Amino acid sequence: MENGYNVHTFSGTTLSEHPTEKFKQILWRPRPPTLLTKEEQKQVRRNLREYSREFEEEDRFAVDIANTAIVEMRKRVLNEWTAWVRREKELLQEEMEELGLKDGAEMYADGGAEKGEAEEEGDTVVEEIVEEIIDETEEVIG
Repeated sequence: MENGYNVHTFSGTTLSEHPTEKFKQILWRPRPPTLLTKEEQKQVRRNLREYSREFEEEDRFAVDIANTAIVEMRKRVLNEWTAWVRREKELLQEEMEELGLKDGAEMYADGGAEKGEAEEEGDTVVEEIVEEIIDETEEVIG
């Protein structure tokens, strides 16, 4: 039976189904009469742009507040991160000094030596390529 009515949310999700036999029409509740007079309705229509400006200004203010909150949160997170990095660098430097690696401590306190810095200090990098023959077979073609 297809007669009846269904109640849906604004997104289309069915809230309830009411099948009714011999159902033909449903009338939605009538709108209540307006409390404004005809003249007041005309005045509202004339001043609608002014009202919309006020509401848009309030909306912009709300958005600005939200944006400043986001910016402040990002600044706080960035400050926490930089404080953590600074603290870790200090701990690393202290450990390097305890191990007697003062020269290396300054190099690693900056976040690590970049490629080429080791060569500038007189160290040489040697790359060794080793080839190993795993299996070798000879085949006579004749």
